[in-house]
Amino acid sequence: MHFKREEHFRFLFETPIVGTFSIAKYDNKEIDSKPGPLSVIDLSPKGIKIITPLDLPIFNHQIQLKISFYLNEKPIHITGLCVWKEKRHTEYLYGIEAFNDVEEQAILITELKTYAKKKQDKQ
Repeated sequence: MHFKREEHFRFLFETPIVGTFSIAKYDNKEIDSKPGPLSVIDLSPKGIKIITPLDLPIFNHQIQLKISFYLNEKPIHITGLCVWKEKRHTEYLYGIEAFNDVEEQAILITELKTYAKKKQDKQ
């Protein structure tokens, strides 16, 4: 089996984490949209998969989101570009490429490790 060491891990949440998002840029124009609901399905230092009831036109427009949620009671804020979309029943899955710098990636890794350890300790 071949592993790509440069690829980051992806943490899949058994129970999705509830949060919100707003549109930061629409076709490279900054906007200030109202927040919409989301659930975080999985997370890595360089990306995030979310699900929401809102249908965003990502195939016709470049859409950048600001995503906010709590992990280990710590506020997490991720800005990223919608790169794919998939319809699931009445909701939509989105893959977001995160614009995290090295410091933000390190914080996410630490928080994910803490979250995983807490989950393991409960079992």
